[in-house]
Amino acid sequence: MSYSTMARAMISYVECHLEHFSLSEMSRCFGFSQIHLRALFLRHIGMPVMQYHRNRRILSSAFEILHSDKKIVDIALESGFSSHEAYTRAFRRLLGMSPSQFRRSRPSMGGTQLDTGVFGPNRLATKQKRSDVSMTDNSNDTTILYGIRRIQYGAYESSTMFPICIKAMSEYLGDDIPYSRIMAATGAAFRLVWNRREWDLSNIDIYHTLRESNDIYRYGAEALGRTFSFLGRDEGTEKETFIDYIRANLAKGRPVIALGIIGPPEPCIIAGYDGAEDAVMGWNFFQHDPEYASAVSTMDNGYFRTAAWWENTDTQALMCLGSQTSSPMSDREILRMAAAVMEPRAEGSYAKGLLAYDAWKEMLLDENWFRQSGCFDSLFSMLLVQNDAMGCLMDGRKWAAQYVQELARSRRSEASALLHMAEAFRRVSETAGQMASLIGDWNDTERALGNFADLSVREKLAALTDAAKKEDTRAYEQLLRVLETEEAD
Repeated sequence: MSYSTMARAMISYVECHLEHFSLSEMSRCFGFSQIHLRALFLRHIGMPVMQYHRNRRILSSAFEILHSDKKIVDIALESGFSSHEAYTRAFRRLLGMSPSQFRRSRPSMGGTQLDTGVFGPNRLATKQKRSDVSMTDNSNDTTILYGIRRIQYGAYESSTMFPICIKAMSEYLGDDIPYSRIMAATGAAFRLVWNRREWDLSNIDIYHTLRESNDIYRYGAEALGRTFSFLGRDEGTEKETFIDYIRANLAKGRPVIALGIIGPPEPCIIAGYDGAEDAVMGWNFFQHDPEYASAVSTMDNGYFRTAAWWENTDTQALMCLGSQTSSPMSDREILRMAAAVMEPRAEGSYAKGLLAYDAWKEMLLDENWFRQSGCFDSLFSMLLVQNDAMGCLMDGRKWAAQYVQELARSRRSEASALLHMAEAFRRVSETAGQMASLIGDWNDTERALGNFADLSVREKLAALTDAAKKEDTRAYEQLLRVLETEEAD
């Protein structure tokens, strides 16, 4: 094994086993004695292996300090330290300040190149400010970005996939953007869509948000002040084209968002590529779902690994956040986009914005749908659509309220309208929660299906749909008022 290959392999091993590192297990994996492994690591990397692991663990915890609300003492214990005091001493020695000072000062952190083809979280130089400045291309067949935050339902206290992916990627690139702003800028905070022809499981897919399906993806990048690229899978698209896109961006230390890879065409993060097997690695919301996991393995750091990603016909697109621009999306632009998302309108068979409430209510009260869905599968599928719509409102309007409320602090002349808007959004979220309570706990599926099939329950759901529309309409009217005030100014 060459010098460069050995160094990369040893660094990769440590990065993949930060949480559960064992020198004896590493020795067994490499086929060396512990004494020989220690000597090799010192010679190739320049510091003792245990010190390197300790430093990387501290840097990983620093990333957690910046991007979570966890107590520092809990982060210290999770990082393998016996006490808060021991952690603070080690942290100060490496980073020059205490963990609490680090959280207050919020220095820039992001993914940097540790060795050829290996990236991980690190503190960025002040002049860099963003991780993409330090990235250099490499032509290795294997590149992996360690340390990207796990994407899953509940991450960032949210359930909306695309904004979760954007937030995880932005953190890794060194950005420090509130999740509420990302939810707003991707339109996820303001959307509601309903297909009037069927109970459509794709209602909440983010590409339905605007008339041009791919625009909404671009807004997520523009909100961060980054360039954006998109590669769709058409009939003539070849696998090699997708591979070239993945390799080129990973080589610059940039994670890639993919639609599909494992399971349905939902967003996930590609964090690595292995050319020996054409395998991709990263995070996916469905990576542990038994329905899709037959060709998927799990790496020791939790990343999925699969070589069957192209064979999945739901692998539909790739996109990436690129280098920083000088003009991130302004709040005015976000509010204008929010108005376009909420505007009541029909696009093909879809009712969008405020008009979606009427289509939703109509189908809830149409007994023909429920007479036709006598079998378990049909009713269950309809309930999934209902659940998606409620979840869309609960999660989206919660973050819409927070974004608008934060905006009110810096816009005194518009504060009253913004605060009224935030309160209306909050009521929509709460109303959707009441709808979910009427249906019942998903842990008792039979009872939930029975409630949903009951016309009297659906009449109550329809009334709550009207109530949610009323509050959303109030929010929309306030939004238009704010925009009119800005135009006048």
